[in-house]
Amino acid sequence: MPEANALPPKLIEQLYEDHGKNPQLWPSELRDLVDPTISAKQRNAPVSGMIEEIKNHEFAYYWAKDVCGQNPDHTRVEELRYDGWDYATTRDVKMCTDDTVRNRDKQGFSNEIRSGDRRLMKCSKIKWRENRKAENVRALMMAYPQGFGSDGSPMSTKNLTPGVKTYMGSEVDLDELARKRVVSSAAEDIERTEAGERAFGNTSVYVPPDKRKGK
Repeated sequence: MPEANALPPKLIEQLYEDHGKNPQLWPSELRDLVDPTISAKQRNAPVSGMIEEIKNHEFAYYWAKDVCGQNPDHTRVEELRYDGWDYATTRDVKMCTDDTVRNRDKQGFSNEIRSGDRRLMKCSKIKWRENRKAENVRALMMAYPQGFGSDGSPMSTKNLTPGVKTYMGSEVDLDELARKRVVSSAAEDIERTEAGERAFGNTSVYVPPDKRKGK
């Protein structure tokens, strides 16, 4: 019995049981499943804008919004150019599909590489790394807001609600909290407040109306 790569033995047995011992009598796609001379290889066409080869490794490359047509919008690429970016060229990269390269000259050179409403831009590696570091620092400071302080511990619930003491399960002794609780009914506390009295509990439980104090 021929073996098929990547197919469970039980499945192969089931195929032979359902379709007979002679694969030559099977439909062609089923024959291919058990044919060891045919490898299972996925064929995927390159997606639009895929770079086949980076020729110039001095730069980092980035697709920027650059809308042409009836309502052009070149804001993003002009912002990047002001910041020191430039257009990627055919000397920098080789694209998988030639339709992304526009307006080649007689030597085949172009600095207009497009994919839909995007244009390929480039900047120096150090500028790219500086920008990525700034993004990572901002992300870390959101999780560690006191990173430049004395302890540098991660943010907890006490950082989220100023003036309100809150806890996470990993931050407190639950037995100690249980000893300090003063149980009351939220409904009773509301009634006391409406009557001008002070609510006294710090842990609320539900008490049916017919069992509340004074009923």
